[in-house]
Amino acid sequence: MAATIYAIINQKGGVGKTTTTINLARVLCAAGKGVLAIDADPQGNLSSIIAAEAVEKDQLTFADVLLGESIADVEIDGIWDGLSVVPGNRNTDKAIQQLQTEHGREYRLKEALGEAAERFDVILIDCAPSLELHTINALAAAHRAIVVCEPGKFSLDGLGELQQSFDSVARYYNPLLTVAGVIVNGNRSTITHRSWTEDLIEKSPWRLFAPYVPFWSVIQDAQEAGLGLDEWPDDKGRQAYEMYTKHLSELDEIDARPHLEKMFPKHDYSTLEV
Repeated sequence: MAATIYAIINQKGGVGKTTTTINLARVLCAAGKGVLAIDADPQGNLSSIIAAEAVEKDQLTFADVLLGESIADVEIDGIWDGLSVVPGNRNTDKAIQQLQTEHGREYRLKEALGEAAERFDVILIDCAPSLELHTINALAAAHRAIVVCEPGKFSLDGLGELQQSFDSVARYYNPLLTVAGVIVNGNRSTITHRSWTEDLIEKSPWRLFAPYVPFWSVIQDAQEAGLGLDEWPDDKGRQAYEMYTKHLSELDEIDARPHLEKMFPKHDYSTLEV
């Protein structure tokens, strides 16, 4: 069965797209899934964290996929069993410029994933904070988009702009694209954040995944250490891991209760709500 392809997206930077991609990938790998993580952001942050080896300047990357290289020739091992990575770097910007006059430039990634989709269970594309050609390639290739945002006064405006972009992509490039929902990052227990979250619930064109991911330092600390949240020696790591597991359960990619019981056998999940 071919992989489900997800584009992790927001046109605004700093909202946690890469963090979300990493933690969803970790849960999937821990559940025995074969995962391909694609770094479609020229900043290359995803690659620097979950690639098993440092990405060299002359190494094949996502840019080369856009220019015709196969996924199999570009992918490298990730830091967890079952994880492969298509690394990204600033060469993506150069590839975009090179493709400006090429026909079919919006479908390069979709074509490349034709073969690769048969070798994985899930493919996660970490999109750049823009709606340029590399992001259009991600949306044209994806089955589902996951929007990542933080509570804030600009969030609703950003979701409206994304809705227009999704409508355009569905019309011209990928009529089967759907938006799976919104993952809310950086949530705080303040009156202001509660108000912003209520606005998101009321006005978002898509469902918001529960629970909202809190502003916990453990999530960033584990990421910087190259560890899964389940590997972090702190109970908050377990709690955060549960949240991403529940998100994947809502996506029908994993059965949350048996997975969590296997991962944390000392914890009682008999009353877990999923």
